[in-house]
Amino acid sequence: MSSVLHGRRRRLQEILLPDGKKIIVTLPEDLEDVRRKYPRGSDDIQVEVVVHGSVEHSHYLRQSRDHHEERRQLLREQHGPAFEEWEEVQTQLSSVTAELERLEDQESGLYGNFSKFGYDAAIRTYSDEDPPIASSHASISEKARGQWDQDGDRQGETTKLFKRPVIKQWFHQGLLWRASEQTEVMAIELFLDLVYVGIIHSNGEHMAEEATGYELLRFVITFIMTWKIWTDITLTLSWFETDDVATRLEVLFCISCLFGFTTNMTHIFVDDPAHNTYVQLVSFYLAARIFTAIFYGIAAYLLPMIKAVMISQIIFIIIPTALWIASIHADMPSRLGFIVPALFLDMYGQVAFFAIVRYNQNHAAESVWKRRFDRMFEFYPAISIEHRVERMNAFVSLVFGYSVVAILFQNQGGYDVNAFLGKAILGLMQAFTFNWIYFDIDGRNINLHAIRRSPITG
Repeated sequence: MSSVLHGRRRRLQEILLPDGKKIIVTLPEDLEDVRRKYPRGSDDIQVEVVVHGSVEHSHYLRQSRDHHEERRQLLREQHGPAFEEWEEVQTQLSSVTAELERLEDQESGLYGNFSKFGYDAAIRTYSDEDPPIASSHASISEKARGQWDQDGDRQGETTKLFKRPVIKQWFHQGLLWRASEQTEVMAIELFLDLVYVGIIHSNGEHMAEEATGYELLRFVITFIMTWKIWTDITLTLSWFETDDVATRLEVLFCISCLFGFTTNMTHIFVDDPAHNTYVQLVSFYLAARIFTAIFYGIAAYLLPMIKAVMISQIIFIIIPTALWIASIHADMPSRLGFIVPALFLDMYGQVAFFAIVRYNQNHAAESVWKRRFDRMFEFYPAISIEHRVERMNAFVSLVFGYSVVAILFQNQGGYDVNAFLGKAILGLMQAFTFNWIYFDIDGRNINLHAIRRSPITG
């Protein structure tokens, strides 16, 4: 049996029987130590040490329960209505006390997550057994729960074709509600990162072959666009559960658009119209962005409590989309007049919106508009910092891995130490050192992660 319960070591439990015998309940690995501490018959009191969950433990609990039920029945017969009133008060008091304890657990229920990233008092947690108040709203779905049969065994769950979007974590009145357990990096996230790293490698390799100003400009534009598609998918995976077929197909469609985008990103500045692929590039990019906007629209309809947030996301997709469509009908260099503001809005549009929300919450004067704004954005989907950092760690590992793959070559015979082998080993040493610095040296002895200190400056 595990010695840890809910992240904390189980305390010794004492049971006092009607005959005065004291029962000490402990864990198997602590049995001998507890028996030495509580020998039988110490202090003129008969003491017995039993293992938690054993037959003896269950027997003594039932014996104690039967004794107290007999006492309660006797008191009910003696005091009549007064006892009934007292028992009702005791029940209400126990309920309120349990609710207070639940709130305290939510304030400090992140367990091991804070060991690396620091504690934040503005965080509350929920679990499957104890959902938060926010989940009682019709627009905030509870975390999916497992199904259990009558014998207590967990049954297998089938994948649904479509289900109502489920938010993993959210802000509500300045508090972050999230699950108490650590969230592992999902397989679909690793798959997406692997595809994206391969696209970055292909794009960078083409730029390295032709180091010109136009090629650098092409790389910057296409890199930001691929990054935006990757960010949209990442945000969807961070905000919503994706265990139904419809959501997985939505992610697959966006990845397919990313593939189509990649096949058209090297000839966007070719003068020959027959070989210029700028229109195709923008088409795949907008297909992924508009499809994401449609998903947000469905979420806004099915989850009214986050409707304002989803609509704002749609707006910051539609405005740059108009600029991208206009850029198709312009020639170089006039086309850059549409591309640059479109890229700027794609990258920083949500930041401006977030700044407006923060200002209204913290600095705006009390007014009807402020109350209406606060009511519209009462719930705001959030991401898990710990999960995001672990996700970035996995992404960096993939980047380092691709940097090693890129320098591999095949020798044509002999054991000569040539320049190719030397450059390959130097590249391997560089990737190994960067990996060492990033994961082991730079992250050692961090008591408070920078992201906990400030959302802007760190």
